[in-house]
Amino acid sequence: MKPFGFALGALTGAAAVLLLNRQGTQRVRPIAKAAMKAAVMAYHEARVQGAELAEAAEDLFAEAKAEAVADIFAAAMTAAQTKAAQAKTEATSTATAKPESAAPAGEATASRAAGESA
Repeated sequence: MKPFGFALGALTGAAAVLLLNRQGTQRVRPIAKAAMKAAVMAYHEARVQGAELAEAAEDLFAEAKAEAVADIFAAAMTAAQTKAAQAKTEATSTATAKPESAAPAGEATASRAAGESA
């Protein structure tokens, strides 16, 4: 037999003898009550600490999420501004590349169609 098992059995037997006789019950009751009270207090304290830890983790997650959203928004704004600037430069470059005597695209198509039908 293992030594721990033997010690546990002996302790259980001694506790049974003390608890089963009336005088033993009277002596052990305050000790058991104090042990149970300490266990309840420890359980309560562990729950409080766990709740505080969970709240701190939730706060940290919320902060990280807010920063990530801000970074994503900033990147999207930068991309939109870059795209707008490129569109503006393309519009100005196509406007300067067009000769002044050239007709607008709609008019050129209409004049070609009129020439072909004639």
